[in-house]
Amino acid sequence: MRLGQKNLVYSIVLAGIMLFLLLGYFICMLPYLYVDYVMDQNLGAIQEQHDSYVRRGSYEGIRVKNATACFSLEIPLKGERLLVSGKAFTAEILLRDQRLVQLLERAREMFSAETMDVEEMEELWKVLEEVFDSAGAGSGEFPLEVRLLYLQDMQGEFSNEWVQVHPWGDEKIVVEMSIEDFENQYTNYIALERREEGMVLSFLPVVTPQLDEIRPIVLQSLPMLGAVILLVVLLFSRAYSRGIVAPIVALARRAEQMKYGMLAQGPAAEEEMCPRGAAPEAGLHSQSSRDPRTQDELRELDKTLNEFYRQIQEGYRKLEEKNRELEEENRRQEVFMRSSSHQLKTPIAAALLLVEGMIQKVGRFQNTREYLPRVKEELLSMGKMVEDVLSLNQRPEDIKFWQTRVGKLLEEGIARCQVPILEKNLTVEFQGEKELEVCTDEALLSRILDNLLSNGVKYTPAGGRIRICLGEGQKGGMEVRIENSGARIPEDILPHIFEPFVSGSHGGPSGQRSHGLGLYIASYYAGRLGMKLSVCNSEEGVRAVLESGGGEI
Repeated sequence: MRLGQKNLVYSIVLAGIMLFLLLGYFICMLPYLYVDYVMDQNLGAIQEQHDSYVRRGSYEGIRVKNATACFSLEIPLKGERLLVSGKAFTAEILLRDQRLVQLLERAREMFSAETMDVEEMEELWKVLEEVFDSAGAGSGEFPLEVRLLYLQDMQGEFSNEWVQVHPWGDEKIVVEMSIEDFENQYTNYIALERREEGMVLSFLPVVTPQLDEIRPIVLQSLPMLGAVILLVVLLFSRAYSRGIVAPIVALARRAEQMKYGMLAQGPAAEEEMCPRGAAPEAGLHSQSSRDPRTQDELRELDKTLNEFYRQIQEGYRKLEEKNRELEEENRRQEVFMRSSSHQLKTPIAAALLLVEGMIQKVGRFQNTREYLPRVKEELLSMGKMVEDVLSLNQRPEDIKFWQTRVGKLLEEGIARCQVPILEKNLTVEFQGEKELEVCTDEALLSRILDNLLSNGVKYTPAGGRIRICLGEGQKGGMEVRIENSGARIPEDILPHIFEPFVSGSHGGPSGQRSHGLGLYIASYYAGRLGMKLSVCNSEEGVRAVLESGGGEI
């Protein structure tokens, strides 16, 4: 079932449940509430009617529930008369029967007691009932005499009088007569039927129900009705969430698992993310508790899928970078192997030519003492080139970072160059922070420094000077400056100085040439260590600068 259809079914079921509850309330409960309310109102009405009559002594200006039937009876403590008052009249009742007088005196004695409890009041009421019954059960002369003292015209008390006739069968009709006062609406029904022996009339006077009587009942029952509806909605929402939200939560949890790479770990990881017996959304909420702004499952699903999509994009980006690096490395190695093979051909051919000439004793090559050192020089050049080529194949996992004292590596490199330094009578100045440490691979950094130092010694003319400065760079890392005097890099090859097999005369009286791998290897190693190597011509000669960023490399 699709989500829209499922939502429609749940809405219809909820509407049916609410309709059933409302019908049950209005049919079963509301009538009882209405009866209790009317009884309480009637009790309050008689109390208010009685207090008002006692204060005023008459019904003039008093509003009562039923102006035609409400009255008060006064029993004086002495005498044989009673006083009856209503909205329309005031009358005096004289007792003529001696038995009624005796019962009345008995009631007066009971009423004159200083205190009366409930039982005594009930007994008094029984005596009064006996007085009323005796007044109506006498025979012969009527035991009461009624004298009308006051009669009021009630025309101004009533309004909105109307009459309506309802046909009922062939020989019967019902006449409905209604009138209103300040408090109620009264309706009298008169049924008329014509028979052979005469006319039959039936009378039914009632008080017409008012809307204001039922409205307070509804208002008083609103809290209870609201609580019941809220409880039903909460229970239903639980079922609703299990039917509609649970699949969304399951999808969000699956996306969360994929985001954290848990699908490859099997059911154990899924059980850890959502324990057995827990609600489907428990695992999702435990993962998303880091973000308090998350409010519902749909937003959480959207957030998780967006994060998962960003992770996939980031993975693709890193993969593309790795592919580009591998492609560049493969291209570099291919070019490098071709170039190195080509570069090795020259010294090999030269060495073979020299050896062949010495073997055949051709011309000047008969002087082996002169040409054997040149053969050795060519072989050493080839060996150095092969060593450099092999060193470029060092794997990234072989690089180990730890705190290394750079000054110590420079001092060791200067010591290894002491022979050519003494032969050329060079001056080496080393200054700066010799105790400076940097987190890097000691072996690779030593090769870079040895390459720069050997180039400086090699291309500095005799009697020249090499200046070495070690300190902190502008970004807070390490900076090594090696500057040799009397040398010069041709301007045409300076932009390509770090490319493999780029070489040329460095000027100066020595006229030294190289195979073009030293600076390329040094630049390659510097990149592997996160450092930057730059070489340029200065006023005194050639300056090489090796610098690293702040913190660990």
